[in-house]
Amino acid sequence: MNNVSEFIKLANDNEGFISVIIFTMTLLLGWGSGIFESLRRRPRFKIRVLEGPTFCCSFPTGREYKGNKTHITGLALYLDVTNVGSAPSSIGRIEIGYHNYTFKNTFLWFWLKHQVVSLTDFHVQLGEFVKVYPFLTQHNQLSPHKSGRYLEVGRSTNGVVYFEQTESWGGFRPREKNGGIRIIIRVEDAFGGKHSLKTFVSRVSLQEAQKYNPYFGESRETAKLANTSEDYDVI
Repeated sequence: MNNVSEFIKLANDNEGFISVIIFTMTLLLGWGSGIFESLRRRPRFKIRVLEGPTFCCSFPTGREYKGNKTHITGLALYLDVTNVGSAPSSIGRIEIGYHNYTFKNTFLWFWLKHQVVSLTDFHVQLGEFVKVYPFLTQHNQLSPHKSGRYLEVGRSTNGVVYFEQTESWGGFRPREKNGGIRIIIRVEDAFGGKHSLKTFVSRVSLQEAQKYNPYFGESRETAKLANTSEDYDVI
């Protein structure tokens, strides 16, 4: 009882000081909880691959580089991206990785880090009608669709992304397994966060790819010819 009485007397004698301590601790706890809450609020993208123009195609160019026949690899992916996190954000850079034949270790990824502009929309003929697939980051030519890269929490968007590898030779092409290509898709958000999905896509012929886009695989070469350059960057 004496200890309790002394504590009560001490508290009464130092009421102002204790109030300051309680106020300061309340501020610190509030500030700390605010920081932790802001750290918890971040976007998280869920990536899905949709049916349609989703495939990989490698085809010969008919040219040679230092005695080696060259080829071009193109990748089209019809993606759905949903923000399942706790903060809104925009879709930033999109990169594609695959395993090629030049790496002895098959866990190493060869990365395509830049999309290229498709010369026309990806589309398919359905009887007398034409279905045009939206682009995820580019503008469509055959439809008024505009890509929506800003995602509120719970919102999703979908569209085609298109990659062409620089003209290559030898083993610089996707490693095929059971008619498919194992790839990793990496989507960056506006805060620098990276969101990934590993999946398989079909490997198709150039004729099959051109059913969706008659100019598949021609973007890089067309751009070089437009610049009146006869040189080709080959890897």
